[in-house]
Amino acid sequence: MSMNSQLPGPAAAPLPAIDLTGRVVVLTGGAAGLGRAAALTLARHGAFIGILDKSAKGIEAVVGEIEAAGGKAWGAAADITDEQAVDRAISQLVERWSNIDVLINCAGIFDGLRPAASTSNELWNRVIAVNLTAAFVMTRAVLPYMTRAGRGSIINVASEAGLRGGCGGAAYVASKHGLVGLTRSVAWSYRTSGIRCNAVCPGAIGETDIMNDSAIDPADAEIFLPVMSLATEGRPQSIADAVLFLASDLSAFVNGVMLPVDGGWSAG
Repeated sequence: MSMNSQLPGPAAAPLPAIDLTGRVVVLTGGAAGLGRAAALTLARHGAFIGILDKSAKGIEAVVGEIEAAGGKAWGAAADITDEQAVDRAISQLVERWSNIDVLINCAGIFDGLRPAASTSNELWNRVIAVNLTAAFVMTRAVLPYMTRAGRGSIINVASEAGLRGGCGGAAYVASKHGLVGLTRSVAWSYRTSGIRCNAVCPGAIGETDIMNDSAIDPADAEIFLPVMSLATEGRPQSIADAVLFLASDLSAFVNGVMLPVDGGWSAG
């Protein structure tokens, strides 16, 4: 006898498969790391994938992987902190596929675990521009299309550092806290327009190059060791699976949520 047959009430329906066939996804940072994992995963479920990234070579490689597997993909090498570059890329994407159903703001850079006293204006401005301002620019660019369609899912890849102060330097933590605030604002402001906005908050993830953006001073790292030493390292696919859920209709009533994907790190 199956488990379902022992439960009261009507027989449980099988869980629906996630089908994104024909849905248009645009994501930043899709040429490597978490963005690449998300692009490949959503493409396997039928989505059309548009990638914005600074690496033309990386875009070409991921687009090639998707197309070799029978999927549809396109990419543009663009500076996502440049409003005009973003608007051009979004216009090209819409011209190709007519709409945008999902936006994934995945691009991000690290700050070398520098506390405030060690953070230059240049580093601060660069981290805020890539991690926060670019997500705002991308969100603003896609909102008219989603509003017109009456539906859409915006997924911001924040961080454990968006939930606490000991998981990054001053600029990184501030940028990810800002991204959490942006997520909540968009979720609230556009909830009646059929648009959802959620954030995934990864913990320590291996197989990415974000930590290679800048050298970490051992003296700075010492400040964060009590928190960082408690992390269990995950894999990009874990983040991609969470993004897949938030992009799909299975999360149709999920809005304004910060979803930790950290192996329980944030529970401690």
